[in-house]
Amino acid sequence: MSKKATKLLAGTFAAAILLAGCTEGGGTDSGNGSGNTVNTPADFTGNTGDVKIESGDTYAVITIQSFGAITVKLFPEAAPVGVQNFIDLADSGYYTGKEIHRVMSDFMFQGGSRNGDGMSTAEDPSFGVEYNAKMRHFYGALCYANGGGINGSQFYIVNCKSYTPLSREEVQATVDEVKALVDASASDAEREYYQYYYDYYSTILKGLKDSTEEIEAKYREVGGTPSLDGGYTVFGQTVDGFDVIDAVSAVEVEPDSRGELSHPVQKIVIESVEIFTAE
Repeated sequence: MSKKATKLLAGTFAAAILLAGCTEGGGTDSGNGSGNTVNTPADFTGNTGDVKIESGDTYAVITIQSFGAITVKLFPEAAPVGVQNFIDLADSGYYTGKEIHRVMSDFMFQGGSRNGDGMSTAEDPSFGVEYNAKMRHFYGALCYANGGGINGSQFYIVNCKSYTPLSREEVQATVDEVKALVDASASDAEREYYQYYYDYYSTILKGLKDSTEEIEAKYREVGGTPSLDGGYTVFGQTVDGFDVIDAVSAVEVEPDSRGELSHPVQKIVIESVEIFTAE
């Protein structure tokens, strides 16, 4: 593998691990499920355009204890299963008292696991990734963390205000090189290892192929994490409470049980998640 491909693997593959859900047994699963492409009308702009809450829109108010409220417009057109799942969990009171267990500055913060440890359980919802080309990982995007391409209750909010563009040609070259490594693997374990890389970069390539000049322009304007496009369900966009996102993202963190520097030193608690329909 070329040095360029190796460098790319080390960078964005690390991001994939950070957003993977963990199984009850403690193993980290990938977020690389190809998922279900949700088609929308040509005039649907998702969160790629000017996002504001209008009459009839569904939105969530995520209140984080001691920090404040984040208001997020939901997009059922682009993620019908995911949005309904989030509404059902919120209306049942599931998120009340749950923790934000993982905070990475200039990337995202994640919460909503049943036991506050980032582990999935047999009681969690289970459904596939929903992909729509007009839903992107801009600063303030609300998305599902997933394990093995399966969403559940855990969500994350993108907190990155900078933008690192990706080269379609470089990602394509990486996909081709890793595919060759998959084919040349000498053992099942080695094949599984490289298959993870191949699946993940294939989702990045999908997102890049569906990108437009307008999407690139918005990334340059507001920031975000385009390396996650394609592999995760983006189902909402923050419209108010960016100061809360920034405050949560700036907390002191320590290594978690896997050694990742992302566990908040002080517990961060979700006070409530409330769902509203704009009049």
